Amino acid sequence: MHTSPAISRHTRGYILVLSLVFLGIFFMGATAYTYSVAGSVQAARYAVASAQALSLAEAGLDKAISQLNQDANYNGESNTPLGAGTYSITVADEGTNTKRLTATGSVPYSATKTATKIVTALSGIDTTIVSFNYGAQVGAGGLVMNNGSKITGNIYSDGSISGSGIITGDATVASGTPARSLSGVTVNGNARAHTLSSCTVGGDAYYQTISSCTVNGAKHPGSTDMASVPMPISNAQVTSWETAAAAGGITAGPYTINGTTTIGPREINGNLTVNGTITLSGVVWVHGNITFSNGAKLNVAATTGNDGAVLIADNPGSEATSGIVLLSNNVSVSGNGSAGSYPMVLSTNSGSTAITVSNNAEGAIVYAAHGTLRINNNATVGQATAYALTLSNNTEIEFKSGMQSASFSNGSGGSWVILQRTYAIKQ
Repeated sequence: MHTSPAISRHTRGYILVLSLVFLGIFFMGATAYTYSVAGSVQAARYAVASAQALSLAEAGLDKAISQLNQDANYNGESNTPLGAGTYSITVADEGTNTKRLTATGSVPYSATKTATKIVTALSGIDTTIVSFNYGAQVGAGGLVMNNGSKITGNIYSDGSISGSGIITGDATVASGTPARSLSGVTVNGNARAHTLSSCTVGGDAYYQTISSCTVNGAKHPGSTDMASVPMPISNAQVTSWETAAAAGGITAGPYTINGTTTIGPREINGNLTVNGTITLSGVVWVHGNITFSNGAKLNVAATTGNDGAVLIADNPGSEATSGIVLLSNNVSVSGNGSAGSYPMVLSTNSGSTAITVSNNAEGAIVYAAHGTLRINNNATVGQATAYALTLSNNTEIEFKSGMQSASFSNGSGGSWVILQRTYAIKQ
């Protein structure tokens, strides 16, 4: 039996239509799948780029904090390359000692598209502690120790250490050009310097070159020089203290104290001479020199509790010739009897006599980050920080427990930090 040509043609046409329908469905599904895969790849690329952009933005915040601690006038930067992308930073003042930081991270993830993340935070001066990590910290001017001088605690120096004194803890000399050295002194702990010479080391010795040294511990030739570390108090912190002093009022100078005076916070517009007793109830900023006559006293008021107080000699614009501090013979310096109530004398003078502590004076934290600190015969201080430090015969730096986290009234601390609970992701 034969199928009629009409039926055959009808059947073939029906099959062709069905085939075209199924083929169209197949191509539609394939196209949708292709777009889905492409979209997933694009989304995956964006997710990776977005995470990288957030990391770059957060790196921008860290960079801003680092720069502010070097220069309080830092105002940001644009399109700085890092890793797979770039970051930009803006810095805006939000009041006294507070700045709003905005950092934008950008990472491209295709020829025409870029993932962007924006983070913000408030930065302020840390008003908690000043960390004195060493009995003495010295800048590139170095340390000279004369007969009978002694540092009870550790010493860190960006410059060479020389002389004939005793260091009861560790001694570290950082890298520098020309290479720095430690020579002539006795170190009861570990000693680290590019060059060690004519010394006695009770612990281990870390060096590139050594000569005529007795080392009781292990020797570590070829050791990498230590990198420099910043001074414990930033310029921004000094400015913060001065702002607090000015808020307490201004006293015309020159100003002389003959009896007993409690003062602070206060700004003194001129030189200060103390013939009697000055008791600090807050930070005092002197626009000029400070002179303590023989037998004068510097105390901290009971009202500060466990906080110390700061006496600042700073004459802005005249740091080379002004801001000099002299603690004459037999000057006594003391807290208020509470733990942590350390008095600190700070000078911004950049000369060779920024602070002089004379015979038999004792008790202060002395700070001269830009100039030379001289501690003369039989004087004792609690902590010393200076660009250059000279210890005369029989002087001592006696680092006391608690100075690692010393706090001071009317603004304490030392650096710009991200304020807690102010971080936010804006995009």
